[in-house]
Amino acid sequence: MSAPVTVTLTLSPDNPSNAAVLDPDGKELYTVYTEHGKATVTHVQSADEELLASLEWRDVLPDKVTLAGKSPVSIRDWLHTSLVPFYLKDDVGFQDDAGRKYKWRGNAPGRAFELYTEDDGFKEPIARFARSRVDRASGSRTPATLVLTARAAEVRDIVVISFLFLEKTRRTNETASQSRADVLSVPVLSAVTGSDYNVRDGGI
Repeated sequence: MSAPVTVTLTLSPDNPSNAAVLDPDGKELYTVYTEHGKATVTHVQSADEELLASLEWRDVLPDKVTLAGKSPVSIRDWLHTSLVPFYLKDDVGFQDDAGRKYKWRGNAPGRAFELYTEDDGFKEPIARFARSRVDRASGSRTPATLVLTARAAEVRDIVVISFLFLEKTRRTNETASQSRADVLSVPVLSAVTGSDYNVRDGGI
C-alpha cells in the first residue's frame, strides 16, 4: 500500500468466526464468537460488549446479516459481488453510512482480501489482510493481521465486520472447492483395488 499504515490489527487465532481482534498493544478491540443452536450465528461485539453485527449461516440460501440498529438482510444485499465483467467477479462492494463506496478484492480461494475506496477510483488499497504463516525452519508462527491506513481507520467497524464475514464465506467456499477437488482426484481403480489415498484437510 502506498498510503502509510496507521494501525495493524491481529486476528487471534486466525479464525474469522471465533477470535479476538487486537490492537498493536494486545488490547481486545472486537470479539467474534459463533453460537450453534437452531441456527448457527456468528456475532461481532466491541470491546465494551456492544453487539455490532450478526451473521446467520445458511446452507442453501445466502447467509443473513444483521447490523446494529438495522433489519436482517441477505448478505448479498449488503455486500454486492460483481458478476459482469468476468474479471471483476472477485470484487465485493458495499457502502458506509455516508454513502461512500468500497470494494474488497481477493474474494476467491487462495487469495487474500484488500480493500479499495471510490475516493481514488479504487486504485490503491486502504486495508489488507495477511493470513497467519509458519516458518518451517524455526517453527515460529506469524499471526494473521489486518492492516489499515488512516482512511480505513475512519470506518474501522464496518471494515472489520465486512472483512470477517467475507473471510468466513471465502474459507467455507475454499474448503468446499478443495473437497470437490479431492473427490475428483481419487484414482478410478482405488474403489476396485482398495488402495489407500490421502484426502487433504480431512475431506471437509
